[in-house]
Amino acid sequence: MPRQAKEDVMMRRDTKARLMDAGEQLFSRHGLDAVTVRQINRAAGQRNTSSLLYHFGSKEGLVEAIFIDRFAGINARRHTMLNAIAQPMTDADIPALARAAVLPFFEHMQEKAGGTDFIRFFALLYSDPKIRVSDKVWREHTSSARRLASMAMKQMPQMPREAAMQRVGLVATSVFHWLANWHQMTHGETRLTEDDYAALAAPPESFVSNIIDLIVAVVKAPYSGASLSELTSER
Repeated sequence: MPRQAKEDVMMRRDTKARLMDAGEQLFSRHGLDAVTVRQINRAAGQRNTSSLLYHFGSKEGLVEAIFIDRFAGINARRHTMLNAIAQPMTDADIPALARAAVLPFFEHMQEKAGGTDFIRFFALLYSDPKIRVSDKVWREHTSSARRLASMAMKQMPQMPREAAMQRVGLVATSVFHWLANWHQMTHGETRLTEDDYAALAAPPESFVSNIIDLIVAVVKAPYSGASLSELTSER
């Protein structure tokens, strides 16, 4: 490839990377709907107001590109961790399953300059993935999440399937928001109480270990199957 052509390719890649970084940061801090194409172009240092549309086609195209670029490594890392878990699983393997749920996200936060922005971006995206990302792309890049959920549900044989699915979904949503909230606390982006300051004094490893322990406890917790009348009987 001629030198000029190589330079043009590198410049396009750099521009796309800056647009994705800017979009990820703005989306994570202001929400997916509140951010405009003009704001992203400006934050990425693009004088050409059509730069984002040229490279990604639309704001939705940029959202999908960010998701693919960031989540591909997380998905692959999680599959590797799941492959290392012996089959059939026993209770002793549940901590390894919990680590596979959390560590790929935390590692991304620690290793990438915008890693913490991605966690908040993904927490928002998780709420309405079909609106922002095509079904095909979503399923391809979250294949490890479905595999993890299936493995977790097999450790809940005493629970009705629909209740097990609900419990797994609650845990998955909680993990994203726990990590996102932790980032906000550590960066002074939320009002803190005295207890919050005490919690922040602990190292990051302590926070991650607590999340993993909570997941293990949730998977192992017995299912009460209590009716609504039983749950509200003390009113």
